[in-house]
Amino acid sequence: MANVKFEDLALQYVLTDESDQERVISEKAATAIEESTNSRIAVGQWVASINRWIHPVDDSTDDNFITRAKALNFLASTIGVLRKRDASLRADQVQLLVNFFCSLFVNDHRAGIAASTKALKHLVGVKTFQPTLGDSIIDKVSKLGDDFKLQTPATRLEIYELLLELLQNPDVANDLEYRHGNTCGFMTSLLDLCRNERDPQNLMKWFEILKIFLQNFSPSEDVTSEVFKTFSAYFPISLRASATPSGITADDLKNVLRSCFAAHYRLASLATPYLINKLDQGDAVTVAVKVDILQTLDACLVQYEHPKQSVVPFVDQIWGSLKYEVRNGEIPDTIKATLKVIQSLTSRLDEEELQSFLASAWRDLVDDLSDPTYTAQAGRLLVAIAGAGFQSFATITSQAIPHIQSTLRRTQSTSHKQELIALLNSILTVRSHLIETLKDDASTEKGSGLLKDELFGDALFSEVYLPLWEQASSAPITTETVGILKKIMEGFAALVGQQSSDNGVSRRLCSDSTCERIFGWLASPSIVYPLEGKQFNETTSNADQDIRDAAVAALKEAVPLYPSAFQLLLQQYLSSIKVAYQQQLASHDLPLEIKLVARTLGEIGCSSLSRERASLLNPVSLINIFLEGLLWMLSEKSPPSYWAAFICSIHISILQFSDSLSSQTTNPSQSKPQDVTKEWYIHLISDIQNSGAPQLDLNNPGDPHLMVKALETQEAEEAGLVYKKLLAYALAVVGQLYRRFTTVHYQASETGGNRPQVGIGKDFEGVHDSITEQDICLHQLGLLATSVVRALSENEQKALNLGKDAFILFHRTGTGVDAPQIELPVDTAGVSPLDEFRTAPLSMGILQGLYPGVLSSEYHLNALRNLCGVLASAPSPCSDTTRAALDITFTILSNKLRVEDNEISKEKLQIQQNMMDTLTSLWGKGLESGVDVSSSIRIFRSVLHFLAGDIARFRSSPEEHNALLKMVCDKAPLQPTIGRQLARSFEVFVSPKECLEKKNHAVVKRLSGGWLYTKAVQPYLKDCFPTSGLDETAIVNRAIAVFAILKHLKYEQYSSDIAQIVRVIIRSLSTFEAGIEMESCLSVLLRILEKAPEALEEHLAGLTSGMIVVYEAARKTSQNADIMDDSSTTKSQVLGRILCRKLTLEFFQKLPTSYESHLLLPYRQQLLRPLSAACGDPIREIRRTALAARKAWESLA
Repeated sequence: MANVKFEDLALQYVLTDESDQERVISEKAATAIEESTNSRIAVGQWVASINRWIHPVDDSTDDNFITRAKALNFLASTIGVLRKRDASLRADQVQLLVNFFCSLFVNDHRAGIAASTKALKHLVGVKTFQPTLGDSIIDKVSKLGDDFKLQTPATRLEIYELLLELLQNPDVANDLEYRHGNTCGFMTSLLDLCRNERDPQNLMKWFEILKIFLQNFSPSEDVTSEVFKTFSAYFPISLRASATPSGITADDLKNVLRSCFAAHYRLASLATPYLINKLDQGDAVTVAVKVDILQTLDACLVQYEHPKQSVVPFVDQIWGSLKYEVRNGEIPDTIKATLKVIQSLTSRLDEEELQSFLASAWRDLVDDLSDPTYTAQAGRLLVAIAGAGFQSFATITSQAIPHIQSTLRRTQSTSHKQELIALLNSILTVRSHLIETLKDDASTEKGSGLLKDELFGDALFSEVYLPLWEQASSAPITTETVGILKKIMEGFAALVGQQSSDNGVSRRLCSDSTCERIFGWLASPSIVYPLEGKQFNETTSNADQDIRDAAVAALKEAVPLYPSAFQLLLQQYLSSIKVAYQQQLASHDLPLEIKLVARTLGEIGCSSLSRERASLLNPVSLINIFLEGLLWMLSEKSPPSYWAAFICSIHISILQFSDSLSSQTTNPSQSKPQDVTKEWYIHLISDIQNSGAPQLDLNNPGDPHLMVKALETQEAEEAGLVYKKLLAYALAVVGQLYRRFTTVHYQASETGGNRPQVGIGKDFEGVHDSITEQDICLHQLGLLATSVVRALSENEQKALNLGKDAFILFHRTGTGVDAPQIELPVDTAGVSPLDEFRTAPLSMGILQGLYPGVLSSEYHLNALRNLCGVLASAPSPCSDTTRAALDITFTILSNKLRVEDNEISKEKLQIQQNMMDTLTSLWGKGLESGVDVSSSIRIFRSVLHFLAGDIARFRSSPEEHNALLKMVCDKAPLQPTIGRQLARSFEVFVSPKECLEKKNHAVVKRLSGGWLYTKAVQPYLKDCFPTSGLDETAIVNRAIAVFAILKHLKYEQYSSDIAQIVRVIIRSLSTFEAGIEMESCLSVLLRILEKAPEALEEHLAGLTSGMIVVYEAARKTSQNADIMDDSSTTKSQVLGRILCRKLTLEFFQKLPTSYESHLLLPYRQQLLRPLSAACGDPIREIRRTALAARKAWESLA
């Protein structure tokens, strides 16, 4: 690099327009300086390389200014590279360079300022920079005078950054302090230079410079005053919208300006009166400005040092102004900011000043507390003062508590009482917060008088809350009384949590007997009364719900503070259920209330789980109380609806605690627990069962008290581990419920030996009103199993061998948790045929939660084959309810069995062939086959369920895998007698199914909907018109099948054929029945209107007249239908007609917002009469839609 010519580099730099090239050239120049043997000569040559642009022959054109600026940038960027490399320039060289660049501030205002500033900024950072040069730089910058404001904002920003770097350099700051003393002449010059700055980015730097100056220098009062005048002139600051946003927000400017006010306590005599005067301008100050003033004042009070000098002199002025902001204020934001200032003010006072302020404040507050008009406002001020610190809390509450008590006894105003109780509650909350602060405060001397322990225990309960509760709960219930009761319950929760402030282990201030009385009262409206069908003091339903909600909220707050109370609530829950059931209180739905209160108990139990550590106590106790209640109901031979209620309650509680615990396992600081293993599972469940847990399969109620004691002795653990333990116990509970409600029967096989089959349990043998209730109970148990099983990982499911449990339903060869599974021969694997397959929901529940990898090729494939045979038989071997579970099981097995395995793939093809043969037989022989129409449709729908699972994980090739789908699409709608009913069933392909959701680990490919469209819809669109050559019946059936599928597809999946689909829609408006068929068609029409209204524009005439006919037909047939008919078909048709009317009116409602008025005006008169008639529809929701549609059409210009 020794041969490098700096003049050449300078010329290259000036001529280039690319920043990367500029950087490379600067690095070359820096390297040449570093490697030179004589740096003095090298630096001289480098500086001289730009002479031709510094002293040009013609200096009058703009081009010369531009090139000169580029040349100076060459020097500046080279210095920047040298600084980054920490290269050493000699002190005399640095001084010469500083002098050179400083001179440009005087001689070259147009071209040299930006580059010179950059260069100086780099030079300030080099090691050999002399602090004494800082004053010289500031002096030269100040010489810009009026030319400063003529510089671009970007150039001024460079100057501000240079000044900031100088003032932040300790050595430079010391030199400036030494040179100028407290007169700070350099700052005076800068104030004159920069006082008119308006650019947001530059103001951010300017305010920071002023803050640094005030914090690091000791200016005289006059200079301090000048600086204050400079930045306070911008207050309050705002930001105008700009065409070139800077990225600086109004809040950024407010914060940095606020930091100037709070920079140093010597500003107190200027800032505090200034801010108070601004605040006292009354209505002239907007809410936003007032909040800004208060936040700025708060920053000053918090950050000023030496409070005796900076805060105490202004206490009376601040209090005298701010108390009225709360007393007379109405804006929540302003009041909140004011209270923060008052709390900060109080926290900065101590000893005599604090006592004096508190005495003055109390004199102002005492009368307002007695005046109902100002009680709430005075209470806010009191709480703000009390929360400032231990001393202020003790002093103010020792006067406030007795006064509140006496006022409560005297006042007759219900609202006044409510405000006073709310104030007491707030004081309790503040005290609890201070207690938490005290735990981490080693410097404060603890003692019972620190936070007035004697005022906040049983004495406060017996003297205030107890008489208030007795009075309010026995008085006639009004809106005001409800308000008082809610406040009292909030107070109960706060009172239970009060801890001592003395030395030693923190103790609860309320006795156990007081706490138990409180929880008894809170449990009454939230747990006992709902279960026993009572209302709180004969309240109205709305008031009763308000009181119930308030009690639940109070329990959520109180139970974590008094953990043993949860067990009390559980016992009250169970005892109330027994009372309600035994007394046969028929005025309410007890099974429903069992579930609702169970959800409440789950919420209360979850409130006790901390964010870091957790325990099994609450979740296991809650599940066990449900098991205990279920066992009692079984012993009482209660209807299955009660069993289902307890199973639902277990389900709800497991989900609640799982969600709460799993949300805490996202903490990265917590280690991830290991997967559940068979050995770990057996050990955990054995411990829990041996400690007294109920075992329903053994008819053993367990010992709840022993169980609770065992769990209470366990230490809290990481939430992730507790979550795993909860899942394991939940699985054990599912297992015992399965075993309780099912029984193993051994049947002799042809090959000898006994084969196990599982049927429903003995509990179902009693005489009950309805088999349907029993099936609902089994279905709920299956859903519980799904939620538990799917929460386990694939490895955990494999370790626990849950794949086989799907058909043996958790039965074991013995009674212990470690007993081996019953072996079910592979050839008989599948849903048990006993009791007409009624255990199907239980098998479905397990299978639905399994990962595909857990299903075995041999065991579950045989189950699929056997299930195919069952569902293809006629007449149906089971009830429709059970068949629905079998169909879902068919879908699950079809979806989750891995088709990548050749053996499974071949077997599935054979199963498909069997179904094709069945359909061929049914359709070929028709009525001669001996199979009635309803059985044929059931078999067909089962085939569609199989295909639904297959379609979700479709294989586009080889083609033979889709032969069954092709056959169904080709032939089903063309069947002469049942084609229309079969076509309606096509929605089974894609209708939403929980078993095919990702959360249940189903195999669902992203393009499955689009693939189905290309196979089952697109090829058949041409058959929906008379030109297809089909008869009218077949054409209509084909269209019904098309819309049954399209209804559940996304618009984007069929948008390519939208014109053809619209024509099918228009034709179908006159050929479909007003019911399920038409509802599918209208759903697709509305989606097209939303996504592509232009596709309908040329058809508005036909659509309008056709839709009017559809509405009238749907309403007419609804009026003629026998709605009371129990037939599910009739009910679905009635619902379909209701939906038709609603969708038709929604279409008319959306037209005015989808098209310009001139396109719709020709149809306005035609529509207004039908819309007016629709406003009298018997369904309220439809009337609302009709009114909105009529309004939209009447307003068309």
